[in-house]
Amino acid sequence: MAKYKYTALKDNKTLIDGEIDALNLRDAREKIRVLGFIPTKVYSEEALIEQVVSLDYKKETKTPHLSLAQKISFTSELQVLLSAGIPILDALHNIEANSPDAKIKDIAANLKNSIISGKTFAQSLEILYQKTFGTVYTGLMRTGEEAGELDLTLDRMLILLRKQESIKGRITKASIYPAFLLIFMSGLLILFAKFVFPSFAGVMAFNGSELPLMAQAIMGTMNFINQFWWLVLIGFGAFVGFLTTLFKNLKFKSLLDDVVLKIPVISDFIKYINLSNFMTVLHISYEAGVPLPAGLELANKTVGNLSIKSKIFNTINIVKTGKSLTESFNRTHAIPDAFISMISAGEASGTLGKMFHDAADVIDKKVDMALEAMTRLFEPTVIVILGGAILVVAIAFYQAYFGMLGSLF
Repeated sequence: MAKYKYTALKDNKTLIDGEIDALNLRDAREKIRVLGFIPTKVYSEEALIEQVVSLDYKKETKTPHLSLAQKISFTSELQVLLSAGIPILDALHNIEANSPDAKIKDIAANLKNSIISGKTFAQSLEILYQKTFGTVYTGLMRTGEEAGELDLTLDRMLILLRKQESIKGRITKASIYPAFLLIFMSGLLILFAKFVFPSFAGVMAFNGSELPLMAQAIMGTMNFINQFWWLVLIGFGAFVGFLTTLFKNLKFKSLLDDVVLKIPVISDFIKYINLSNFMTVLHISYEAGVPLPAGLELANKTVGNLSIKSKIFNTINIVKTGKSLTESFNRTHAIPDAFISMISAGEASGTLGKMFHDAADVIDKKVDMALEAMTRLFEPTVIVILGGAILVVAIAFYQAYFGMLGSLF
């Protein structure tokens, strides 16, 4: 056994210092909780001296960006090691030594050294990588660590991350076809504007005729882009900057979010894509022992639509007054009635956590259905637009062709 020093919260208001004998850091935390305290800092002086001497601290210079796949990789590796009973310091050292990803290696090393300096894993994560992993991730890690079930919390977090990856994959797949059509259309315009129409124009000019107006317009547009490409880029950048500024305006975004929720088919997709993450985080936080109002606040951070976010915020305020979750949702209509019925059944039977899980599964199916419906609607729309563009090119081609024949005879 080793001696561990700790700082803990007594009666949820007083910080106390102490010392305890334990097998490892996790055992020390559990023993401190048995005493009725909430540990905020636990460390072994021997381990601290040994690690500081043998390891160079990699100081964080900037917040790294991790893709969804990298977050899943790091979380999965850490969860497997902790589930096997490996202490957090050893687990992070293992990831640092064996991960093929340089960013993950650095993150593991910095988190390890932060813990060695006396901070908890959750504190280290919040201080160093709050922007990298997000408030939901760090908030759940803090809850899981305080409850002594960090490995279970990591496992629950993997569910959310893999769900986000699945949704992202389905959206990407649905975007491939329209992207292909756009590239095809662009190639067709370039082909006719750069090669076909100039050939007709040369023949017609030789015979004293002019290229038809529609063909001239297509050629003129492509020539302008070719000659003043820098101006086109500046204009495009200015337009993107304007849209970015506009979307940062809360009044405009709130108005747009309200309008989007009134558009058939698209509204279902937006609504369920927001509720999917919300219900999953609510389930995870509830199972981790987070109080319901705090769990709702944490889950609401995953909601991007301001209209839905505002309704959930009102729901949280009603819950804080002592009303049931069912009554609160009934007042605000933040979620569809079918899911309110499920939550009502969960509250009545004492199986609210299971109902959150079941509701999340149903919402995932709704997301699939909404995405499929939107794809079915989107593909014909793109085909009509593409057909219209091809029709314009075809008319311009035949005008130029018959105009050339007319100039010859």
